[in-house]
Amino acid sequence: MRSALNTFLDVVERAQGADGQVSMDQVRRIASAFIAAQGPLAVFYARSESACETAFEAAAVERQRADYLGRLVAHSFAHLLDAPGSGIERKHLPQFFAAMRMMLGDDLHAELKARTKLIAETHRGDDGLISGDGLYADPRARVVQERVLVSIARSFRRFEPRKDWFLIMMDSSPTAVSVASNAFVPKKPEDKATRQFSERQMVHLFEALFQTVHPSTYDDAQRADFVERFGSDPQTVFGPFFVELRALAGRLS
Repeated sequence: MRSALNTFLDVVERAQGADGQVSMDQVRRIASAFIAAQGPLAVFYARSESACETAFEAAAVERQRADYLGRLVAHSFAHLLDAPGSGIERKHLPQFFAAMRMMLGDDLHAELKARTKLIAETHRGDDGLISGDGLYADPRARVVQERVLVSIARSFRRFEPRKDWFLIMMDSSPTAVSVASNAFVPKKPEDKATRQFSERQMVHLFEALFQTVHPSTYDDAQRADFVERFGSDPQTVFGPFFVELRALAGRLS
């Protein structure tokens, strides 16, 4: 920008008359010539326009990703979404979040959602956007995620009936999307899930989702902290779930 303005000023100075003045008409003609010539000012404004468009698009995406609890939980299996061979698609996310909410219960879900939003706000940068990496690495977010996984694991104490329920939830395809408490928009036919969500997909999803809370990943201090918060050790809470998950994976191999 500085180089472009210096060049413009040099041309204006050369256009000065004997009295050292330049008329506004001359300035306008010089500016028009700069723009028409696609010189440094044109390049600068093109870059500025591009930067503004990028920032606007990023802000629009940010507004659509206001469910920070969902983002936090899904981050652990995000690498599977639409990956070749995984069978886990982004279209499955709404149903997964609906199932997660039911397993947590409305009160706990609302509490954790509000807490995650507060944590996320502490990672809002100068550009006005939330840093996803900052959120995912925040120790407070780890506590929230752990609370979610404890609730899900406990809901699978009776593994087979809960597994069947979860598969039904993941396979359902609502015909409309809620955009407000009392407003719905019908889905287009191509937006409806058409693939069956299988036991194999469930195993892949849960293996990725629970990898950070395997009992073997806890040291003594972390185990003591876990017991203080949840009243049981990680092996008691997560062990049976991992046993059932491995057994299911074995039956599918």
